[in-house]
Amino acid sequence: MAPRPAAGLCDQCRHQHLVPNTRGSVFSLCERSRTDPDFPRYPRLPVLSCPGFEPEPEAAAPGAAPEPPR
Repeated sequence: MAPRPAAGLCDQCRHQHLVPNTRGSVFSLCERSRTDPDFPRYPRLPVLSCPGFEPEPEAAAPGAAPEPPR
């Protein structure tokens, strides 16, 4: 299978949900589209700018102490 093309900002956004189909394609769904009609369900890729972009929280390294609440 060929590697998935880069989706731009979506690849680092917490609102991206990858949706595979039965033919092996993978689509980038914007979860913000469920609550805000200003965001397309399946944006044209690569996304270079987006007002709703929120970085994906980084997974903590095994054994690392959790961040204190702010």
